[in-house]
Amino acid sequence: MAPDKAIAHLERARSGIRQALAQWNAADLEQVDKSREVLVAAAGDLRVFESAVRSGDVPHTAELYSTIVAVKQEVVQATRVVDTCVAFYRGLAARTGGAPPVYNADGQIEEEPAGLEPEVHA
Repeated sequence: MAPDKAIAHLERARSGIRQALAQWNAADLEQVDKSREVLVAAAGDLRVFESAVRSGDVPHTAELYSTIVAVKQEVVQATRVVDTCVAFYRGLAARTGGAPPVYNADGQIEEEPAGLEPEVHA
């Protein structure tokens, strides 16, 4: 693969990661799914780039190494956002027994059993 083509995959992956984070809305499951699709496409582009680097198609330069470090930081940030969202929804599902939550005007989940910790809603 030509180095320019491999770098284009890397740049498309970086753009996808930034786009997914920019449009991320943990309260909107449809938007979460759209962001997931963008992240999956970015991961595919990163795999193509990685293959090109491993095969020697892309020259190893200081600029390449600094770019790879930047991409790793972007992936770590995206992973933290996704993990936080997943943990929130798992906790919410466990709390409501898998039923979708229904909130009252005070922001509390309706029909909660007594004794549940109110700080979960914060």
